[in-house]
Amino acid sequence: MRQASQCASLTHYNSQMSQRVYELRKSRRLHFVRESSGEIAFAFKCVCLVTFILVGSATCALCQNTAVPELKSLYESHQWFALRDESKPVPLPPFYHGAVDAAFNDLPSAQKYLEAVITSSPHSSDAYEAHELLATLYFRNGLYREALAHLEFMMAEKPSAEDVRNMLPLFASFSGGGDQALVTRRVSSITMQQGTEGFYLPFAINGKEGAYAFDTGANFSVMSDSEAARLGLNVQTVETHVDDSSGGKVGLRVAVAKDFEIGGLHLKNVAFAVLPDSQEPFKELPVGNRGLIGIPVLLAMKSFQWEPSGTFTLGQATKHRNIASSNLCFDESFPVTQASFQGKPLELTVDTGAQRTVLGPPFAKEFASLVKNSGANEKHTLTGVAGSSSYDSVLLPSLTMSVGGHDVTLSPAHVLTKESSDTSSWAAGNLGIDLLNQAHSIAFDFSAMTMELQ
Repeated sequence: MRQASQCASLTHYNSQMSQRVYELRKSRRLHFVRESSGEIAFAFKCVCLVTFILVGSATCALCQNTAVPELKSLYESHQWFALRDESKPVPLPPFYHGAVDAAFNDLPSAQKYLEAVITSSPHSSDAYEAHELLATLYFRNGLYREALAHLEFMMAEKPSAEDVRNMLPLFASFSGGGDQALVTRRVSSITMQQGTEGFYLPFAINGKEGAYAFDTGANFSVMSDSEAARLGLNVQTVETHVDDSSGGKVGLRVAVAKDFEIGGLHLKNVAFAVLPDSQEPFKELPVGNRGLIGIPVLLAMKSFQWEPSGTFTLGQATKHRNIASSNLCFDESFPVTQASFQGKPLELTVDTGAQRTVLGPPFAKEFASLVKNSGANEKHTLTGVAGSSSYDSVLLPSLTMSVGGHDVTLSPAHVLTKESSDTSSWAAGNLGIDLLNQAHSIAFDFSAMTMELQ
C-alpha cells in the first residue's frame, strides 16, 4: 500500500513536470547539451546519470526512474536556475532539492537532503553524485577535510575514476593544512592598487604584504613560486593536473598561509596553488602582484562591492536570503549569473579575472540567425596559466545585454563556435571585468546569492 501511494505521488509529480518542461522548451529556456567528458579540472567535474531514490522505498524502481526525467535533463545540462524554478509548483525530490541547495551555496540544507540520499542507498549512483556535490560545496567554502572525506568515498566506490584519482592529492594537501577558518570579519573599505592588468587587493600573509587580483574564476587562490618564497611559505608538490580557461593543463604545487588578512577579514589556513613565475598571468607582473585571490576567500567575505574608481568594500550587511529571486549560483566552484539578451535568459559564468567577456557555443546556437547574418568568421585566442589556444569564433560588431539589473554593451563581441572548456558546453559565455566595470558599482552578496550592478 505504501509503495502504491508513492508511485501515485510520483506519477502526479511527473504529469506536472511534463507540462512545465513543455513550457520551458516552448520558451527555449531549456537547452539539451552534451554531457561533460567527466574530467575533473579546477572544480572536479564528473557528471553521472542520476536516478531519484525515494527515502524509505527501495522497490518502486519503475516510478523512480520515470518520474523525473525532465529534472535529470536540467541537472545534467547545468540549468540551475530552471531547476530551482521547478520547486515552485511542487517540492523537488530530495536529490534535486539538495543539488539546488548546493548550487545556491546553502550548506545546511544541502547537507540535510544529500546526506539523506546517501543514507538511503549508500552505494547508488545518486549517493555517488551526492558525495560529489558535497565535496564541491565544502571545497569552495574552504572546508577541505570534509571535502576530502567525500572524495575518498568516491574513490572507494569507483577505483578506476581517473578524474577523482587526479584530484585526491590536491584535496589531501589542502586538508593537511587544516580547514580555512574565520577569525574576524568586519566592514572595511580598501583602496585597490592600479596595475597594468587591472586592480589588486592589498593583503598580508604572516605579516608580509602583497596585492593580488580578486578572481571569481579561480576555484582556489593562486600565487607564483617567487611569491611563496618571498612570503616564507612551505611549498609541497602534489600529483595533480588541472585545466585552465584556455583549455590547457598545468601541474600544481601547494602552500598554506597560516595567517591571512585583507581589510577587515582575518583568516587562518588559506590554501594557495603555486605555479612557476614563467606561466601566465604572472610572468609580466611585478613582484608582490603575482597571485590571485580565489573563491574560498571571497566567499569568506560574505559580501563585497567595488567601484571601478578603485574602492573595494567587504563585510557589509547581507540581504535576506530568498533563492527564488537570486540571480547568482555556483556550478561546482564557478559563479554563474542569469543575465538576459533579447528577452531570453542567459547563464554566464562570472570571472573577474578575465579582462574580456567571451560568448560561447550555446549563445551561437540560441542566436544562430544573429550570428549568421551579422557575424564575421575569425580565430580567437584564449590565454590561461597553461598558455594560449586559438578557437573558431564569430565576431559581432556589438550587442547589449542585461546583467545584474544593468544594461552593458559588448563591443565587439567574440562568440566561440567550438567548446573551449567544460563550462563552454552549457554556459552562454564567460562574463569578464570589462562588462562588470561598465557599472558605477558592482556588488556580490553570497548570503542572498545576488550580483547587482548599479
